[in-house]
Amino acid sequence: MDAVRLIRRELDGKVPLIGFAGSPWTLATYMVEGGGSKDFGCIKCMMFDQPKLIHQLLEILARSVTAYLNAQVAAGAQALMLFDTWGGVLTPRDYKEFSLAYMQQIVGGLTRSHEGRRVPIILFTKNGGQWLETMAASGCDALGIDWTTDLHDARARVGDRVALQGNMDPSILYASPERIRSEVEIILASYGKGSGLVFNLGHGIHQHVKPEKVAAAIDAVHDLSRQYHAARAPSAAPS
Repeated sequence: MDAVRLIRRELDGKVPLIGFAGSPWTLATYMVEGGGSKDFGCIKCMMFDQPKLIHQLLEILARSVTAYLNAQVAAGAQALMLFDTWGGVLTPRDYKEFSLAYMQQIVGGLTRSHEGRRVPIILFTKNGGQWLETMAASGCDALGIDWTTDLHDARARVGDRVALQGNMDPSILYASPERIRSEVEIILASYGKGSGLVFNLGHGIHQHVKPEKVAAAIDAVHDLSRQYHAARAPSAAPS
């Protein structure tokens, strides 16, 4: 929380500060597997054979994450993001029961107003593009979208119910500045005109990406997004 307060002070109102936490399901996978996994055999074995036990673990994690995020808000975070990296390894039925239900529980317990302003909540599930409509009904304000889902399609499916965040493939930042700029332009055109897009990567940044490549992407967004700031056109956005 000291870090949150320090960053908020140093930002000095230039940009909002987004608080962050992993989802209960994603945290549970690392706790049970002991690290990353290719098949998630341990956590899935627990899910199938000991559902009561894993629900107990997820309930504890949901309460802990709720308290953690609310503490970030109290320390100065102005928006919050729940990051569900491994929800996409589940079946649709299991995703709703073991991942989304606990994220929805967290959303319901979060501080939604602080310092006279609304605190937006962003929900993200990697490889969760097939569940956008269900996720949008969770009570969140925005959905994170990874690069496997087209923004034009995502916008058409959720309408104006939530904003969208994403969805550039993080690996594009290894490319040339010219190629990065081209990708930014493609993504902006996919979303189309009007508000409701928070341009971002479709997942976490890779550790070996050079900072100047990130700067090239940010500069391209600032430059190219201006033409999309006008009110949304009556017809559908271009694909």
